[in-house]
Amino acid sequence: TQWESLRVSGLWPELEKWKSRLVEITAVWDFSGYNSITTEAIGEGMKNYWDSSHYREEVGDLILNRLFSYQSQTVPEDFGVLITPENVESHLGKIRNERESWAENNPDLVQLVEDLNPKSEIASK
Repeated sequence: TQWESLRVSGLWPELEKWKSRLVEITAVWDFSGYNSITTEAIGEGMKNYWDSSHYREEVGDLILNRLFSYQSQTVPEDFGVLITPENVESHLGKIRNERESWAENNPDLVQLVEDLNPKSEIASK
């Protein structure tokens, strides 16, 4: 839902610009977006996150495992992408497509986020 709030507030293009500019300096691991870890349903039984933005130790371990190629079999294939100037545009496009799929499967959450930001152009449509 945090990614959706960026979209609703009109800040999604800024996020994409930021990632694009960042990889002009150095390659960066991106663990954000829509994947099997980050799309966990928000609620009492969350196992990956304490709340919508603070991940648990187990997720931190998965990040470290990906970064250091340690126990790779424990890390979901869709979690963590090394973005570079050569792949950043395709990576951002993939995230956009995954967002569309997520939104189709979670219309109630999309509506909730839009309703929480009634001044947004998107919520007004």
